[in-house]
Order: sequence, then structure tokens, then C-alpha cells
Amino acid sequence: MFELLALLGLVAIGGVLAGAEMAIVTARRGRLESAADGGSARARAALHLRRNPERFLATVQIGITLVGAVAGAYGGESLAKPLEPWLRDLGCGDAAPKIAFGAVMALVTYLSVVFGELVPKSLALRFADRYALLIARPMVLLGWVGRPVAWLLAVSSNLVLRLFGDRTNFVEGKLGREDLQHLVEEASEAGGIDERTGQLVARALEFTQLRVADVMVPRRFVQAVPQTADEASLRTAMLDQGHRRVPVYAESIDHVVGYVLREDVLAKLWDKQPLRLAELVREPFFVPEAMAAERALRELQHRRVHLAVVVEEHGGTAGLVTLEDLVEELVGEIFHERDASPPRPIVREAAGVWRVLGSVAPRDLWHELRVEIPAPGEERTLSGLIVALAGDRVPGVGEHFRPAPHIDIEVIEASPRRVRAVRLRLVADPLPKADES
Repeated sequence: MFELLALLGLVAIGGVLAGAEMAIVTARRGRLESAADGGSARARAALHLRRNPERFLATVQIGITLVGAVAGAYGGESLAKPLEPWLRDLGCGDAAPKIAFGAVMALVTYLSVVFGELVPKSLALRFADRYALLIARPMVLLGWVGRPVAWLLAVSSNLVLRLFGDRTNFVEGKLGREDLQHLVEEASEAGGIDERTGQLVARALEFTQLRVADVMVPRRFVQAVPQTADEASLRTAMLDQGHRRVPVYAESIDHVVGYVLREDVLAKLWDKQPLRLAELVREPFFVPEAMAAERALRELQHRRVHLAVVVEEHGGTAGLVTLEDLVEELVGEIFHERDASPPRPIVREAAGVWRVLGSVAPRDLWHELRVEIPAPGEERTLSGLIVALAGDRVPGVGEHFRPAPHIDIEVIEASPRRVRAVRLRLVADPLPKADES
């Protein structure tokens, strides 16, 4: 009985170490810092372990390895011999020692996996903050005691790894953007965060990868007026079209000289003063197409402006980007009280079938439908992507495309210049259709 209790004690020690590793790594840093600021010595110890992960994780790994080795050796020596006579009585004969040893090792392995790894790690993950505070100070002491052993083993490992141009590192690679996105998706599916919050976080992570060109209003949709514009032209741009800021150009839209604010125009008209456009034009702010959207947002905030003119590499006007355009990439579409109800860009027609406007960005399909369409280039709209798939031509109504084996796209509305709408269907048949381009 004493031998079995000793074995269970060794397994429990391994479980404590395994749980400590999980708890310290996953405990919420903000809560630990708040507790440390409040004078908690245990929280300071937990933060110390988090700031020195190599030494902490090396100590844990060494401890778990030693405990496992001792448990196996002790169990095989102390528990196998009492089983031998019983197995001989069952007719195992000379094979009794080997069978007894194998049975004990199987028991030790089972106990080590279940009670030394799975159970303690699961509990430590569930109660990470409390367990981290409870175990932090003993782990700091254990790390101090085991420092010589950890140093010796690390040096020995580095001598061997030097032949491969590597060195011992107990720290896992840092999480990248895609890893964080997967974590957010898993948390949303598991109910840890609600769906809207998950979408907001996913958009924020993707936002760091966007350029101004991905979010701007293209040149052909820009409503601008010349320097010689009269009151009627401004009324059309600001009241009929609903724009609050309108670019002003000289000669052509490639020579934007500034923009005019609707409030400035209305103030002049309200006071019945002469409307001289040159007096109302505000200084323009230019940004290149390749500028990161995140940086453009910071620049607009810093300059306290809401509109920037996007220029292409030759200096011509490529489009406009507003503060609202950038914020919409984070929170989704923003509508004003006077906005007419636009056509829904994505409409579900049946299970696995959607009608999608050609102006929809491929990334929006991922946000809304969790459908990812691989693009051959850097196309910013579904229309542009289909034109690229068609070999740089505008396809006709009825043509089908398979950008991925499980996705079928049918053109249902098109003009000579662009694809207006498509029907996107998720299919089970992995074979492309005969008319696929």
C-alpha cells in the first residue's frame, strides 16, 4: 500500500508542475498586474515567471521529466515484485516477471497521462488566475533551487545543437495574426465571445494588412466640382448627392486643389452672402495608394481632417478615402439618416447559395459567409476578381467559374465594362465544369 501511495504522490507532483506551466502561461496578465499594483506578492511572483519564461519552462520540463522517470523506475521496482507470485499462480510461469513489469508500467503511464497531465492542465486552464497566484511563489523557489541543473542541461543541449546552428529555447513562437484570427474564431464558436465581438476583432486584425487602395472610393465614383463651380453644381453635389465634403479641382480631377465643406457653403447661403468658392476651399491632404490603411487612419486623426485624396504612382488622382471609410473597415457599414436604402450586397437565396453584387470586396465574403475565394492578383472587388479569372475580359451572363473546387460562381448580371452581380454556390462536386474559364 505504501508503494502505491508513493507512486500516486509522484504522479501528483508531476500534475502540479504540469498545471503550473499551463496556469502561468494562460493567466490574464492584466489581472495579475492589477493584483501586483495592489501589493500582492504572489501576483508579483507570477509576473516574474511570465517575464522569464525560458528559466520557468525549463524548470517545469526538467521537473516533469525527473518525476516521470522516478515514478516509472520506482513503480517497476516496488510494485512488479508483489505481482509475480500471483501471476505464477495463474500459470504465467517464467514470464511472470515480464508480465508484471509491463502491467505496472502500463498503470504508471495511465496515471501519469490522466492525473499527471490531462486533469491538472484542464483544471489549471479553467482556473488559471487563481492557480497561478497559488503556485507562483513555490515555482520561483523551485526555479532558484533547480537553477544549476537547468543551466547544466541547457549548456549540454547547446553543445549538441551548435552542430545544427541552433540553441535551446523553451519559449514557443509568438502568435501571429493568423494564429490570433483562429483563436478568435474558436472563441466565437465556443461561445466565449459573441459573434459581433468576434467579427470586430477579426476586422481589426485584418485592418493592419489593408492598404489605402483597398478601402478608397475609386476615381470613377468620385463626385468633384471645378474651381468655377456655381451654386447649382454645389447643390447637386452636396444636397442631391448627399456629400458633406466635395473635392475641388483645377483643369481636371488629376489636379485637386482642395475640398469644400457643406457647412461652410450653407453658412454663406444662410447669411445671404456672396458664394465665392475660392474663399471656402480647404487645403487638401494627399496619401499614396500603397499607404497602410492603419497609418492613414492615424494621419487623418492627427491632422483632424476627414478626407484625403489618394494619388497613384504617377501623381494622378486614384480616388478618395475618408475617415468614415476607414472606420467602416473596423465596424462595418455606417448609414446616415438621409441615406437611401441601398441594395443588399449579399442576399441568401437558398442553402449554400447567395446573390452577390460585383462591387463586394472578396474579404467581405469571408466576414459575412466565411467563404474564402483565392485571388490570382490583388483584385479589390468580386467583379475585378472574375474579370481576372476570365483572362482579363468581362464575361457574359451565364458563364461559370470555379476559383476553388468547392465554389461555383455564375455571372447573372453584367455590362460591357464590369460584372454587376453573380450567384455564388457552394458545391460538393470537386470537378470543374466544362465551361470554366
